[in-house]
Amino acid sequence: MEAVNDLWTVVELRTTKEAVEAVTAKMRDLGAQGVAVEEADPLGPDFVPKFGEIYEPEQTAGRPGMGNKDAASESPGALRWAEVADSAVGPGEAVVTGYWPGGPDQWRHISALLKNWLDLLPTWGLDSGKGDIAVRTVREADWADAWKQYYHPVTVRGREGVLTVCPAWETYMPELGEVVVRIDPGVAFGTGTHETTRLCLGWLLDEVTPGCRVLDVGCGSGILSVSAAALGAGRVLAVDLDSLAVDAARHNVEVAGVADRVEVRRGDLLDGIEERGDLIVANLLADLVERLLPDVPRCLTAEGRFLASGILVEQEDRVARAMEAAGLAVREIRREGAWCALSGELFR
Repeated sequence: MEAVNDLWTVVELRTTKEAVEAVTAKMRDLGAQGVAVEEADPLGPDFVPKFGEIYEPEQTAGRPGMGNKDAASESPGALRWAEVADSAVGPGEAVVTGYWPGGPDQWRHISALLKNWLDLLPTWGLDSGKGDIAVRTVREADWADAWKQYYHPVTVRGREGVLTVCPAWETYMPELGEVVVRIDPGVAFGTGTHETTRLCLGWLLDEVTPGCRVLDVGCGSGILSVSAAALGAGRVLAVDLDSLAVDAARHNVEVAGVADRVEVRRGDLLDGIEERGDLIVANLLADLVERLLPDVPRCLTAEGRFLASGILVEQEDRVARAMEAAGLAVREIRREGAWCALSGELFR
């Protein structure tokens, strides 16, 4: 009999781009040990779309966990795998894929929980889209290494330079002056392709100065923390409430060779954080940003800058008002697709 720990459950959910962050967070809440995102829309002039969760439609059949359809185990009430997996992702859509360890007995409830939760998204101002869900199990050996072929360098350009996030196993020759960050994507939380992450990376390119102190709140895979260190930050504190994210971030800090400057802690936003940062970056949904804001002035140096990403464009004014109410003057707003990032500093 096959060991349960040799099996993985793969859940694909078709939704809208604006709901990706919320769906990703929910899958992690339900125990997913990794989440990947596939989007179809163009990614903007400053981004080289070569890395991570962005796939060409013809590549779909070969994606990790999507081969060998005859061996699929389907969840009662869920669509057949092919209906979601083999259907092209349209404009404004996204397919979010979650990975859970274990076989059928451990995942039959997930599709129902996700479907019921999706019905609540409109009450939070998010369009859930089609909400199609497909579930199957795969053997670990079938995709343990195959997924690596879909991860390639991602390049982000800021006003002050160029930064490339590169998988650890890939050979990459940087341009003169280009900063290269190496991480192990695995099934981690955030690899640089989502608009919110790219907005943060571009901001760090422009704001990090040699020796500065950075607080990364809701660090996920640690991509922002590692990038800040690579750009010259002298001290980075990365915080996440999810223990799986903390483990992923610590691993990537080691892979990138910046463990001497980056500390990763498990914690709830800035609760209990006593040190101050010259830069505080929070790639979080609007509700969490609003909960975080009262603590930002306490943890920001007098001349420091704060960045909130993960904000839908239609939530921009609301978050700007919340920043001002917390004592922060909004100095810049950057937008990409349906998302925006607001940076500010303490009122003087």
